[in-house]
Amino acid sequence: MEYVNLQTRRKIDLNGLNATEKRFYLRALKEFRKNVNWLEFDHFALGKHSPLYNGKRSYLEVLKHPLYLALKDMWLQLGTDQGMVAKSKVSKGQEALA
Repeated sequence: MEYVNLQTRRKIDLNGLNATEKRFYLRALKEFRKNVNWLEFDHFALGKHSPLYNGKRSYLEVLKHPLYLALKDMWLQLGTDQGMVAKSKVSKGQEALA
């Protein structure tokens, strides 16, 4: 299983997700594809009831988790698409940093 952002071409391997995380990811992907309101997606995907935090012992463990990376990418893409997050402007020579 792999998350792919078709606009940025970012890929995230999700093969290590457990059954609960996979179900949640598929629900989040469905909401993302429906273009749900950015703030609603934030509350749903990254809020306190997200299974993202189950069994994690540290903030860093959450930040490195593939589910978090996929959800955060969807969240940012929705924010950009809905005009809530500005698209970055990359100047020449900085493409490798973006």
